[in-house]
Amino acid sequence: TTDRDGGGTGLGLAVVKAVARARGGSITFESDESGTLFTLVL
Repeated sequence: TTDRDGGGTGLGLAVVKAVARARGGSITFESDESGTLFTLVL
């Protein structure tokens, strides 16, 4: 989502990172003033 009104737990990226590593993959990100790009490699 693009807003913080969802009331999430903040665990989403930690879970994605753990799953990616378990599968031999990775997750990276790049941020600038227009937003953040996440790249998941499996």
